Amino acid sequence: MIKTLLLAKKKIFERFLKKSDYVLSAFSFINIFTWKDFFDFKFCIINDTLCVFAKSALGTFLYLPPIGKRLTQKTVETCFEIMFKENKGKGVSRIENVEEKDLKFFPPAQYQIYKKSEEFVYEREEIALLRGNKYKSKRALHNQFVRMNQHRFISYDASMKKACLILYEQWSQNRKKANKDEIYQQMIDENKIVHQICLQDYRRLGLAGRVVFIKGKLAAYTFGFQLKDDTFCVLLEIADLQIKGLPTYIFKEFCSDPELKKFKLINVMDDFGLEEIRKTKLSFRPCQVHPCYVVSKKDY
Repeated sequence: MIKTLLLAKKKIFERFLKKSDYVLSAFSFINIFTWKDFFDFKFCIINDTLCVFAKSALGTFLYLPPIGKRLTQKTVETCFEIMFKENKGKGVSRIENVEEKDLKFFPPAQYQIYKKSEEFVYEREEIALLRGNKYKSKRALHNQFVRMNQHRFISYDASMKKACLILYEQWSQNRKKANKDEIYQQMIDENKIVHQICLQDYRRLGLAGRVVFIKGKLAAYTFGFQLKDDTFCVLLEIADLQIKGLPTYIFKEFCSDPELKKFKLINVMDDFGLEEIRKTKLSFRPCQVHPCYVVSKKDY
């Protein structure tokens, strides 16, 4: 096990990641670092692949499939052996964030496969331009926002952290009132910590952040990062939902930003299992939808 601080593991993670073929947003050091307050991450090299184990009060699981040039069933079996020993028979041993192309390493006779979620990917230029009939309603929302509001779209800096956290608190309270589901409410609370980390450590993590001010008051913020050479990932986005067209505006403007113009694709991650968010993400006409799976052993 590599026992350095988590941020010090960024280089070794990215070295193994360069050998891998992946599409999901979980395959990023940023995704791991932002959840550091919830899991104790341990890195282990097995058969020339990097295995990232995550431990919580419930037990240990593999946060990602082993990353590297070549994944094998032997490596998968070794990872499960480590988890079974660590978990002492508790049924939490599993591999999260398995891509569809890697399901071949998990024969149905031996493994249980569960579809966890889907991630949505768009052509960046299509969102930046919102041209044609298929984007007519989105274009109208964007134009209405521009017409009705005295606004600025600018880069985030640390002086805006407090205002962003106040906005998140307002947004979360409105979301909680609209959805009383306990799991959803817990997710809202957990994500507050993730947002705090991004707002604080955005420079060290290499995040691009943008904010929208309306009449001098912060009304929206968004952050993202380079996932692959051709793909940018929108990690988070919060907007005052009382302002019509604002979510559409900040998404379009982010995709139009000069810093993002080198990317062909935009990954906006999953829908958190919520139908309302799924409908919104589908309404922007994704060019790709990537399923994400969880795998466990049948005999445990």
